[in-house]
Amino acid sequence: MNNKSKNKKFGLSTLAIHGEMKDQTFHSVVYPIYQTSTFSVERSDDYQKFINEEPDFYIYSRYGNPTVREVEKKLALIENCEDAVLFSSGMSAITSTVLSFIEAGDEIISLSSIYGMTYRFFRDYLPKFGVKVNFVDLEDIDKIENFITDKTKLIYFETPVNPTTRIVDIEKLVNFARKNNILTVIDNTFATPVNQNPADFGVDIILHSATKYLSGHSDLILGCAISDKFKIEKIRKTKNTLGGNPDPHQVFLLGRSLKTLELRVEKQNENALKIAQFLSNHKKVRRVFYPGLASHPEHEIAKKQMRGFGGMLSFELNGGLEDAKKFCDSLKVALNATSLGSVETLVSIPVLTSHIKMSKDELEKAGITESMVRISVGIENIEDLLWDFEQALNSI
Repeated sequence: MNNKSKNKKFGLSTLAIHGEMKDQTFHSVVYPIYQTSTFSVERSDDYQKFINEEPDFYIYSRYGNPTVREVEKKLALIENCEDAVLFSSGMSAITSTVLSFIEAGDEIISLSSIYGMTYRFFRDYLPKFGVKVNFVDLEDIDKIENFITDKTKLIYFETPVNPTTRIVDIEKLVNFARKNNILTVIDNTFATPVNQNPADFGVDIILHSATKYLSGHSDLILGCAISDKFKIEKIRKTKNTLGGNPDPHQVFLLGRSLKTLELRVEKQNENALKIAQFLSNHKKVRRVFYPGLASHPEHEIAKKQMRGFGGMLSFELNGGLEDAKKFCDSLKVALNATSLGSVETLVSIPVLTSHIKMSKDELEKAGITESMVRISVGIENIEDLLWDFEQALNSI
């Protein structure tokens, strides 16, 4: 888009397709891949630009790369933020972001219901750096002020929560954090910018595992942090030091995928609701967890802060772990695979994948049972998916 359109509010797909940066050398419609580790300078004095931290001056791809920068700017646009920084994985984005704003002696608050690897980073690693993590159950979120001390620096949460799809009232949590001058960090992977823009509710930093919906094709691993320019610059310096820099070719693939993000997610929303409704009426299913169902405990909150209810759902079978295994192993269309957000429908058992190495008490607090199956709904024809789930349930 050119400068004449600055006052125009463009839609998500338009922003994801056109972005801000254009190829000024040959006017290529598709922004080029700068597959290089290093950049030359014409004069040694040019390194002063790097020393002065001038924007968009490149010397080494760990510090920055034009292909990466082009996609970072698109990510900021679709999340209604000023800037973004890409990482080699979602976990690199999470760890580098949190480490950018804490130091020994600090405390953070995290919901106990979060992605398993994030939980283990908080539980097993942050204490080694002298940081205390206070885990809060979803049921106690209204009492969160009881966990606040003068050392609390940030609150970390997800919504919808992985894998139970429970919903956190973003605005309510942000208002509480601001009153206490505490930073808020959200993992927005499950929702996507199509369904939810946390910055519109005042969240300080938005994280994504770009491996998931943003890429959407099960063929790359990336992560990102999105916020205002000041916070992103701080996070970028941590990334440069810890080395979680992304590969330009993978980022190019991410940029290509962003162009169809809205189309894919809208189809996934549609398919997920139909599958959730089908499972809710099946005799072998105990419970279904999907924000789009009126039976969901936070359905009204989801309606307030989400434009769509997402492509993720979970359900519990009447039996136990062996029944969950039998169901997953009997599928013909959906794939028994970890990860999520791709065009393929993927199923997984959280206690065997995303939430391993957690105690029974920790799993119980997170609302995860052995009979739970998580579904990442793809964009296949819905009649084929419904047939597949029906025959798999009948195999139990």
